[in-house]
Amino acid sequence: MTRARTSTLAALAALALAGPAAAAPAAPLTVALGVKEGRVLASVHVDRAFAPAGERELGNGLTNVVALYLSVMPAEGGPAALVYGRVIDILFDVWEEVYVVTVKDPRAPQGVRLVLKDAAALRAFLSDQRDLDLGPAALLPEGAFVVEARVELNPVSKEQLRRTREFIANPSAGTRAGGGGSRSVLGAMASFLLRDPDPGSDVHLFRSRAFARAEVAPP
Repeated sequence: MTRARTSTLAALAALALAGPAAAAPAAPLTVALGVKEGRVLASVHVDRAFAPAGERELGNGLTNVVALYLSVMPAEGGPAALVYGRVIDILFDVWEEVYVVTVKDPRAPQGVRLVLKDAAALRAFLSDQRDLDLGPAALLPEGAFVVEARVELNPVSKEQLRRTREFIANPSAGTRAGGGGSRSVLGAMASFLLRDPDPGSDVHLFRSRAFARAEVAPP
């Protein structure tokens, strides 16, 4: 056996003993936070949730739904301090060949209608969600905190979608405890955000770097 062949076999054996390489950690959620008139505003970049291969499904002529949830929580764990929900209905108009989009969130529960000219414009819109009103800045955690995002395409949980729409229609209900010992809408949504995705669902989870409160709402 030649020296070169011996060296090659030795290298392959070393790789086999080393086992599979560790997966690279996921990139943190790209998010910008600010405060305006006492409210926390967030802009998030979630393009990894919308692969080009999914454009065919969004243009199938049926109403598709994208649900976006954001939560602000202590970096070391604990209950969510702020929760935000947005539902985006998407319908491809086969006659006009445009995407008709209706966006509902607590700021506009009745929905805002947009017309996007093509799949590229739709993907750009979905990927960059701007000026999302997360809630009062006074509720930000005192210590380090993170922003977690959950993006769902055509959610399989119709019950959760119903709760989200209730939250959008009445966001003030999420800041107070429900009557008769029932859980608040905010608590229910936060619990949903923290659970594992349903089997077979198209769900993407993202987590930001840690923020200090002074970065967002300087004293």
